[in-house]
Amino acid sequence: MHRTITILLLALFIIPGARLLAQQTNPDGKHLQNTAKSAKVFKPPVYLGHSKFAGGPIKKDMFSDLLRQGLTSQDSLGNKYKVIGFNFGYAERNLYEDSVGNLISMMDYSNEYCPGDTVSIDISRTTTTDIKDYLDGNPDNSDISKSIYSRAKPGDTVYFDQVQVSKYLNTAQTQLSNDIIFGRGFKCWIVK
Repeated sequence: MHRTITILLLALFIIPGARLLAQQTNPDGKHLQNTAKSAKVFKPPVYLGHSKFAGGPIKKDMFSDLLRQGLTSQDSLGNKYKVIGFNFGYAERNLYEDSVGNLISMMDYSNEYCPGDTVSIDISRTTTTDIKDYLDGNPDNSDISKSIYSRAKPGDTVYFDQVQVSKYLNTAQTQLSNDIIFGRGFKCWIVK
């Protein structure tokens, strides 16, 4: 009885395993690769400003100048793409004090979708109205009221993700394709 059960259990495990192995090999005996994993999706490179900067360390002044120019995209064949929109992520390094009075460095994260090829007005403008501190009624000129150009400092990290682009159909860059694809996002960190 015990031997019969063992043989039946072995058969139950060996037959499905053999079928699975047979499905993964072609007639030549070579293993087939998973086509879903091997298929590459084309993502055109995206650059900061009218430069070839696509991520890495960048100085604050250069970052501000290139960010004002917006994002551009061009592939290796010279085809140009219009940036339709992107996610702008900003990780700002700040010093805080813990409950015992020790200074600790922490990151404050913000993320916003920006339509078009430049950062949205909420990120780029300096607020003209002061934020009121409701404890004493005086204006609070904290960093949140500054634009990204004056707020950026060494140690901060900027992310450009989910960049949507559309290919120009003519060399005059007037007619766009109806297809919107994702460009290659990048990250940069501000240095001195």
